[in-house]
Amino acid sequence: MEQRRDGQRPSGWAGHPDEGRAVVRLRGPDDVIGILPWRLGFHPTESLVLVVLQGSRRRERLVMRLDLPAPDDEPAVADETAARAVRAGADEVLVVVYTDEPGRDGELPRCDLVDDVVGFLADADVDVPEAVLVRGGRRWSYLCADQGCCPPEGVPLPDLPTPATDAYAAEAVGRGTVVLPDREALRRSVTPSDHAVAVAVREQAWDELDPLLTSRDLAATSAGLLSRLRARFARGQRDAPTAAEALLLALGLRDTRARDALMTAALDDDAAEVRDLLGQVVRLVDDEVAAPACTALGWLAYTSGEGALALVAVERALRAEPGCTMARLLLGGIDGMVPPAALRDISRAVRADLAAGTP
Repeated sequence: MEQRRDGQRPSGWAGHPDEGRAVVRLRGPDDVIGILPWRLGFHPTESLVLVVLQGSRRRERLVMRLDLPAPDDEPAVADETAARAVRAGADEVLVVVYTDEPGRDGELPRCDLVDDVVGFLADADVDVPEAVLVRGGRRWSYLCADQGCCPPEGVPLPDLPTPATDAYAAEAVGRGTVVLPDREALRRSVTPSDHAVAVAVREQAWDELDPLLTSRDLAATSAGLLSRLRARFARGQRDAPTAAEALLLALGLRDTRARDALMTAALDDDAAEVRDLLGQVVRLVDDEVAAPACTALGWLAYTSGEGALALVAVERALRAEPGCTMARLLLGGIDGMVPPAALRDISRAVRADLAAGTP
């Protein structure tokens, strides 16, 4: 995706709403830096991250991350990013920059970008209590000039997780969250392998399903397989489906009602298991059938607060099928920082319509 110009979306932008998360007291920059990879789902690099705080107790409301923009784009990106934080109801915002870029003339890298963000937020009466650079295992403050606490050489990040990071990570692991090396690894997690053997396996899956492709039983067979795999995942048996099973599921989800019904799994106790199952499915199918499964994955990811996963899933859905209406609606919701609770409300309405047989 291109960097933001003339109203385009900032590259790699994603919001990560904080719903249903553990309550952890953050006591300083090391806690914030330690928790951010768990909130994002990957270790950020060359990124601008804003942590939106809200209320008298300064509870985290939202984490926003985007790729560092080109220098000429910094004012526009800072303006839009600050505006998003204000619309999210920010009372305070923490700013974190991740970059390996060198500074110039004794200044920290990307200081102009940080100044712009802080300035735009100040104009909206939103305070920035801290803005931090993370680079090479150290951190620097953009706002503090006291060499007693913020020396010019930076402060080493702790070798071991802080207690707050440990507590948050334990809760995240319990939800099935993993931290990937970077955003590219996250993108690859919803993309099939291009290795020759993997390509051949996917082609063979079409041959295996050939008798079903023109059969009226395809939808019912796909639905039955989905039920069996869903039950298996709920029991903790999370072996990946075969390529033929993944293809059958993806083909079945081309039926709009089947896709919508699966998206309502956001309301169920096994929502995380269904999300994981779909993650395995989309890694085993080619773009020609991937859009419905990717859209359902994005919906389930966003309703569970996994904004980065939702974004890469819906981006793949739209690469595969640019006209996919539901994927476009979901992307609009992600861009507009629609609360996950609103999507769950939609899921309840859809489930009621499906039960009533409404078209």
